Amino acid sequence: MREPTCVGAFVRDDRNRVFVQRRSGQRRLLPGIWDIVGGHLEPGESPEEALARELTEETGWRLRRIEAMIADWEWEHEAVVRRELDYLVEVEGDLATPQLEQGKHDAYDWVGLHNLELMMEGRTDGDRRLRDLVAKAARTRLTDRLRLEPVGPEHAEDLWRLHHDETVAAWHGGRYTFDAAYRRASAGRRAWETDGVDKWMAYDRTTGELVGRGGLSRTELEGQSRLEMGWTVRPDRWGRGYATEIGRAGMAFAFRELGADSVIAFTQPHNRRSLAVMRRLGMSYLGEVVRDGGRLVLYARARSRRPAAR
Repeated sequence: MREPTCVGAFVRDDRNRVFVQRRSGQRRLLPGIWDIVGGHLEPGESPEEALARELTEETGWRLRRIEAMIADWEWEHEAVVRRELDYLVEVEGDLATPQLEQGKHDAYDWVGLHNLELMMEGRTDGDRRLRDLVAKAARTRLTDRLRLEPVGPEHAEDLWRLHHDETVAAWHGGRYTFDAAYRRASAGRRAWETDGVDKWMAYDRTTGELVGRGGLSRTELEGQSRLEMGWTVRPDRWGRGYATEIGRAGMAFAFRELGADSVIAFTQPHNRRSLAVMRRLGMSYLGEVVRDGGRLVLYARARSRRPAAR
């Protein structure tokens, strides 16, 4: 691949919305479109140095920490191809008062799952890639130990590694081929767009190592669409509370962002580890069901509701 020429920063607020700014109409390159913070590398700069400089120049904030790389991609404009590295970052400064770079940007906003299409405003080329990367950043979750990325085709190899493990395969009906992993990862990307939810891939926030996958998906139960919680953790990480950590992130997403009334989960009656996780998540036993030709136990948790004021 060619050397990186551009960097971008995904800055999020406490509601996981991404900071975006509108390029002024006088800009030569892509005038009037909504963009993330970032720009071109100057001679001799590393991507990290360029990221810190662009953040301060365009917003007044200072780079505190790079959390993860969200994308390494190429785009073309006026026959020039650029390679861009985009990062999820934490910044220092007042998020309520960004200092837009005069003459370069004329407005700012915060984009979450409810207004992703703002990223297409002013675009005449129909290119949705930046919009989709903003969606990925908005759907990514950080827990105490984990980075949870919405599954997509870029995770196919990690998904294959996870489900090629002999122990994992024994619990999930056999090993994945790479093609099967790619199909599942691609279906996950589509589900995030059409259903607003699917599984995350889970990585150690410090080392970046694969921990597992998990989260929510939509399923049918007794003729109704329900949110189902699930998780798969690498066997060498068992017993450390990672499944519970993934489950709590999923519960928060279901109740706070999707407005769900309840979340369900299934497991085999003899799966003590999963049963223990369900109980730690505050889920209650509802009974047994036959699903995919096997007998499973069904657990559920309803959204907590504050008592009405008297």
